[in-house]
Amino acid sequence: MAGTSASKKNAASMAKIKALGACVVVPYLVAALGIAWNSFATPGLGEPMEVDLTGKTFVVTGATSGLGLWHVEVLARWNASLVLPVRNLSKGEALAARLLKEFPDSPPAVVKHMDLGSLDSVRNFTAEYTGPVDVLVLNAGILGSGELVRTEDGFEECLQVNYLSQFLLTHRLLDRIEQSPAGRIVHVSAKAHEWGNFSVADLRSRKVLEMEFTTRKLSMMGNLGGSYADSKLAQVLISGALTRRLKGNAVSISLHPAIAQTGLMTFELGPMEQFLHDEIMQRASRWMGFMQSKEDAPKTQIHVSTHPALQVSGGRYYSALEPPLVDCGKKDEDCAWSVTSPQAADRFMQEDLFEASCWLLDLEDGLCGRGPDELR
Repeated sequence: MAGTSASKKNAASMAKIKALGACVVVPYLVAALGIAWNSFATPGLGEPMEVDLTGKTFVVTGATSGLGLWHVEVLARWNASLVLPVRNLSKGEALAARLLKEFPDSPPAVVKHMDLGSLDSVRNFTAEYTGPVDVLVLNAGILGSGELVRTEDGFEECLQVNYLSQFLLTHRLLDRIEQSPAGRIVHVSAKAHEWGNFSVADLRSRKVLEMEFTTRKLSMMGNLGGSYADSKLAQVLISGALTRRLKGNAVSISLHPAIAQTGLMTFELGPMEQFLHDEIMQRASRWMGFMQSKEDAPKTQIHVSTHPALQVSGGRYYSALEPPLVDCGKKDEDCAWSVTSPQAADRFMQEDLFEASCWLLDLEDGLCGRGPDELR
């Protein structure tokens, strides 16, 4: 009888485990089927049009790893002058040395220290680097922990690193960008902006984009739907606000780059989640082409930052999920043009974010002294 009772308990336990496994696995299988259909039903990205960038200066944040690294490798190959503000100077200098060795005919990259977790560091960089800026690529970003972690300046970490410090960088470099015949500000946002929230009251009083972000953690995706998504929404919002204020030929454009294996997606997983992430999701995504290769991953931001036709595309949002980038049967500037979330397109929300950002940084002149030009 004891053996029978134990067998029943084991059977019941196994049934619970199977049910739990089904609850965990089935949603990902359904998502995988949707991804598979999308990958087979849409064309590839294609190859960005190669542009001779001789004489053009690109300031690129987050250039020592992931998408930023792959981006600057292409820019160097196309003869761009690179300015790399980096948190880790030794990594930045090693990258500059490698680029010079691989592309000896291109200008040597300029490497300066800048830590986006410190507003003073951003100010120091913009004071130390006094050269020209044709294109500013705001690529740096962190995923964040999903908890309320604050920087030395008191801001929530994703708010400051992914958005506010880069807004300050834009403000301080704007005169140089607008002096360029084809100045361009490129915000490397993400599709995750569609999950983001924004409260101007929370931003002004609590220095966080939305106070309840800690409740939005996603299984196997960590803070992707939390303050990270909020910061990506802020990038798209501010691009719209900037578009109504830029002078001359300068434009501001945002984009969703790619799904790729970079250093961004690092967070702790439980044993079951780790297995599903590594053995099922990663492998299936690579097999189906949803997870893009190193070669494909930076193509959208390369295209948006370099294609001459996009100089008329101020305020637009481009996406790797709307391929191809070129030869799409429409005007060059309309290829890969995508829609944002309704929140990101809200002009009142864009203006609220702009005004709050200037207020938090105690900025009244320059960019922050300009009203919106409704004709743009």
